[in-house]
Amino acid sequence: MKKMIIGGIIAVLAAAVIILIIESGRSLLQFLIGFLLFIIPATFISSFRSTFMSFLLVLFTILVFYVIYIYNFTDAIFGIILAAVVGGYIFYTTVSKYRPFSATAYKKAAITKKEGN
Repeated sequence: MKKMIIGGIIAVLAAAVIILIIESGRSLLQFLIGFLLFIIPATFISSFRSTFMSFLLVLFTILVFYVIYIYNFTDAIFGIILAAVVGGYIFYTTVSKYRPFSATAYKKAAITKKEGN
């Protein structure tokens, strides 16, 4: 029930941001570029266990914000905000609860189940 309520709130926020972009005459293309560039990093942010991947993420973020500042692509910031909200929700509901498959644990469980029958 809690996930449904949070999902509904996220959907309302996403719709509100998209409606704001359309109604205020902002660039939908810049919004989509900002969203698409940051949805994957926002979803898998805690999966970066190495310092090199963290370095690349920070470097990429700094360069993107530099380009936004230099070329005045401020509408992309709305896409980045929406990517952070949606990606954070996806991580909270699915990615954080995922356990990697272990072949040895599967074999042990199968043997234990077979011996139990």
